[in-house]
Amino acid sequence: MSKEKEIVNYSIEELFSSDSYVIPIYQRNYAWGGKEITQLIRDIADYVKKNNGQNYYIGTLIVWERKQNNKIKYETIDGQQRLTTLSILLSLIKKEYTDIDLKWYKELNLEFYSRKSSTKTLMDLFEGKDTDNKDCDISINQGYEIIKVALPKILAEKEVDISIKDFCSFLFKKVNILRVLVPEDTDLNHYFEIMNSRGEQLEKHEYLKGKMLEVLDERDRYVFNLIWEACSNMERYVQYGFTPGQRDIVFGDSDNDGNKWNSLSDWSEVYKLSKPQTDSEQSTKPVSIIDLIKPGEKQFSISQSNNTESPERFNTIIDFSNFLLHILKIQTGQDISLDDKQLIEQFEPFYRDTAKNKEFVIKFGYNLLKGKFLFDKYIIKREFLNETNRWSLKRLKCYEQPRNSINYINSFVEEESNDGINREILLLLSMFHVTTPTPEYKHWLYAALKFVFENSEKEEFPQKYKEYLEGLAKAFLYDRFLIKERKEQKDYHEIIYTNNGVSKNKDIDKTKLDAGINVDNFIFNYLDYLLWQNYQTAEKACFTGKFKNNNETLIHDERIERFEYTFRSSVEHYYPQNPIEGNKQIDREWLDNFGNLCLISSSKNSRLSNYMPNAKKEHYNKSPTIDSIKQRIMMEYEKWNIEEIEEHGNKMKELLLS
Repeated sequence: MSKEKEIVNYSIEELFSSDSYVIPIYQRNYAWGGKEITQLIRDIADYVKKNNGQNYYIGTLIVWERKQNNKIKYETIDGQQRLTTLSILLSLIKKEYTDIDLKWYKELNLEFYSRKSSTKTLMDLFEGKDTDNKDCDISINQGYEIIKVALPKILAEKEVDISIKDFCSFLFKKVNILRVLVPEDTDLNHYFEIMNSRGEQLEKHEYLKGKMLEVLDERDRYVFNLIWEACSNMERYVQYGFTPGQRDIVFGDSDNDGNKWNSLSDWSEVYKLSKPQTDSEQSTKPVSIIDLIKPGEKQFSISQSNNTESPERFNTIIDFSNFLLHILKIQTGQDISLDDKQLIEQFEPFYRDTAKNKEFVIKFGYNLLKGKFLFDKYIIKREFLNETNRWSLKRLKCYEQPRNSINYINSFVEEESNDGINREILLLLSMFHVTTPTPEYKHWLYAALKFVFENSEKEEFPQKYKEYLEGLAKAFLYDRFLIKERKEQKDYHEIIYTNNGVSKNKDIDKTKLDAGINVDNFIFNYLDYLLWQNYQTAEKACFTGKFKNNNETLIHDERIERFEYTFRSSVEHYYPQNPIEGNKQIDREWLDNFGNLCLISSSKNSRLSNYMPNAKKEHYNKSPTIDSIKQRIMMEYEKWNIEEIEEHGNKMKELLLS
């Protein structure tokens, strides 16, 4: 086999207008959701914006040549999720944007071996047909709906602001993928073994650490490296990155309540770690920069004898590379991109200046430590405990007696409780997070970290933190999502850094609430927070429904009290767009009215989208949890027609905009 045949570079147009591909039965089903799909579209859109004529490579497609009935089809070994997503994206553009020239996309060139429903769903989408919910691949169908909502929203954002024509022109011609053909005699089982056991390459943040260590003298390198390694495991509380003796220096000894390691020493104290210790906690053997950045290598041994933390207990909402960019943004105050693909490029100007680079690196080391310490205490994690999986806002507590025993308690109130300020802040943080799961668009996280950096030592911090997050949410709502003119839309850096999270826009566009699936997910998530708050005081205005005798009754439902944000991405029309046969359709004006909309998971919307409200109510009432508090209130109405849609919509708008 020639090298030219083994590896070929294709544009998207070339890839989807030439050979045929098949997804083998041993591959998993299509599994990309909102996070991955949105990420792909955003990445492409970002490169359109800053394109300088270069191609944008989105990865490799590893295939094996299968000959069947004198035809060649390429069995996809690696890259099927991206390939399937691109196929769905092209079908959507073909149907929804008819002025885009897609004559070259003449036939569907992707199928699933032995999965008829998946292939049929792809074919229905390619041909512009409505998929049959009873006999379709729900994941592929959901992918289409996610793209349908995400694509126009992303292109319309102030930071992107490109036309669908420009997006498609770049997508078809400039987005490239490398197709790698494995030899005919390849043992595929052995190939998978090799793929699954291959070593990891040096990551960008490890290279960055090496470059920053180069500017320090030997006595400073130990401290900087120690901090970096302690912070790099985002799943673990930072205290566990140090030995017990080092923790006393870095995080303070016992306070009056016998609580250890709950504060952060200033840099002069942390700096003492560079001096040789007497308990053999550190090595003074000189090491090279290359040794320091080797992945997996720890040149300085750290005892973990008191580590009682289960490594699987907490999951972080962000990876280390992206966290580094947040700290850089906080330290410099500049509008740093949070895209970790640009990690080296973002940092390089700050350590390149030889006159100032040492000062910058030392300061960054301490800010990294401080940032991770505050992140662990005041930013949510996902906690797995007692076979449950929930959002967590907890700090580490170490007791002197029994010796150095560890516990995790609520960050703001020690009691485990479903009310109080800890619960409110947890809901606000998780509200922001589920709305923007992709790390490079977590502007809210920069805002939260910046606030706790500047205010965590001040009086009444918990209350001020909650009020800041509430104000930030309102600023996002007014200055981003409901602003009348797109040119007046505030960018996130301006909202957070210049305006301190305070809304400046008074001229809102209420019609954006009556826009069907185009209503932004953030609006529904923020409204559910306001509704949860109101439920705590049982305000009748929002927690009532109209019954046969027109009396209003308060809702009592523990599921509202226990409400937790999930990754919902599908706007549901409670009265369906395409009612089951025998039921009347309603005008688009009322169908897309805010009163008829709520945010639920894509899977539920796909299964139940054509059901009438009473049938949906019967299904949802059996669930132990609720996707949407707004939807729960909608289900309180005995009937659901135009009158109820208008009444409920007015109530929700009044609460949202009050």
